[in-house]
Amino acid sequence: MRIRVENLKIELSTERWASSSTLQPSIAPQSHLHCSLSMKWSAVCQPDILPRKILYWASLSTVALTLYTNSDMGSEQVPDSRSAVSMNVGIIGAGIAGLGAAVALTRAGHHVEIFEKSSFKNEIGAAILITPNATRILREWGFDFERAGPVDFKQFRFIKAHNGEVEHREDFSGVEQEFGSRMCAFSRVDLHRGIRELVEGLGIEIYLGAGAEDLDIETGIVDIKGQGKVKKDFWVLADGCHSRFVSSIAQENIPTHKVGKSVCRWLAPMSKVIEHPENASLWNNQPPGFCTFFNEKILLVTYPCRGGELLNCAVFHDTRPDEREKDGWHGETTHEKVLETLEGTSDGVRHLPMTVDQSNLRVYTVTQRPPSSTIHRGNFLCIGDTTHHMLPTHAQGGASSLEDAATLEIFFGPSFYSHNPENLEKRLDTYQKFRCPRSATTQILSSTFPHITMEGLAKKEEEIRSFYQGELVDWPKGCGPWSKEIRDFFYAFDVFEEAEKAMDAEYRGVSL
Repeated sequence: MRIRVENLKIELSTERWASSSTLQPSIAPQSHLHCSLSMKWSAVCQPDILPRKILYWASLSTVALTLYTNSDMGSEQVPDSRSAVSMNVGIIGAGIAGLGAAVALTRAGHHVEIFEKSSFKNEIGAAILITPNATRILREWGFDFERAGPVDFKQFRFIKAHNGEVEHREDFSGVEQEFGSRMCAFSRVDLHRGIRELVEGLGIEIYLGAGAEDLDIETGIVDIKGQGKVKKDFWVLADGCHSRFVSSIAQENIPTHKVGKSVCRWLAPMSKVIEHPENASLWNNQPPGFCTFFNEKILLVTYPCRGGELLNCAVFHDTRPDEREKDGWHGETTHEKVLETLEGTSDGVRHLPMTVDQSNLRVYTVTQRPPSSTIHRGNFLCIGDTTHHMLPTHAQGGASSLEDAATLEIFFGPSFYSHNPENLEKRLDTYQKFRCPRSATTQILSSTFPHITMEGLAKKEEEIRSFYQGELVDWPKGCGPWSKEIRDFFYAFDVFEEAEKAMDAEYRGVSL
């Protein structure tokens, strides 16, 4: 059963019970909704998430639901559920996953602190595409899209690098209407700043220059640079694909390995890009989106960000001998080396790296690793690239990180969780069963990338089936990387709804 909330009038009914309640036309921002439920379940929800909570609890036909507002009950009658369920949470890493986890867990009622090894002086990456399965998360959190300057994607073009001829095109113009949320690209700096502003708006403390140096799974203590030994009820490890601790959590050797490819990248001013007539004909009067150039040696992925002012450029190519040890995001390269990589491409393509100063060119080696079947141990949980480091094949790395974070909001919200060590262990096990099938499948699908690696193609489905038993796209044999089949598989996934269903299943004693 589903209900709709219109004009704050709520009508609920099932075979087992019936109830109705009309809320006051105006609820003060400080007011809460209190749901008194059988089985000693309760929730205190801010009005901005009222519809989602009502929709969820109304779907439980086996429980009775009574709704109150502060105007119906004295404020002293509304229990402060946060005091009963609140945890002190430490998050290692302040990238997309770590900041997102901080937002989610604070919204769930917990006290959160973030420990980040960097000082935020250098940007990480250049640009990033966030697809509808993740933009709906940002929207739910109140992310300021306008300030972050995203570019909504309307198409994908696959272009012959030597002459600019469009070989294939995918239309994205109906994506937002179909999936109910935007598909847009950001400068990573702008996206990171926007999520960080959400964190700061919630009063969450971020300690910079405070990397994790060691951790003790038995005691839940982490040795933090400059902070000493820190103990928390719950730790979230979001320290990225180079984390030193993932093997301690997984209790298995899952090393990151290089795939023999590297990426040269830069952000080109669009005004300079279109100074070349070949490029002007490709980008002027065209809907924004991917413009990907290819030949037998390279794949040059380009797309606009920062309101269309910048063009993100990334050349995937065979790793040169001098690039083999450039593992981080900030390896240096030269115009000469990039032009050598682009040998045989059109003049317009070769113009692209020349639009920036050489100091703005970067190179890194592409790495991947197999998924882990274990992502928690003790009171530690791994999320984001820490556990599902993946190739950019379907632009799902950032999206998966945000899904990981959003799941925490539902799984550890006051509606579903009361804290003690035993409950934490059980809930982390449920989290693993919920997230690993999806994230591992995404990771494995991403590892099969024409022009980068097709390693182990014949065994991909077998590997996926060890995690995931649902419907599966026939990638890469039966569809393209941005085809309707791919979009349906990734973009239609609503992590909030699916997490609530998982909590419903747990409540009913149904295994995930």
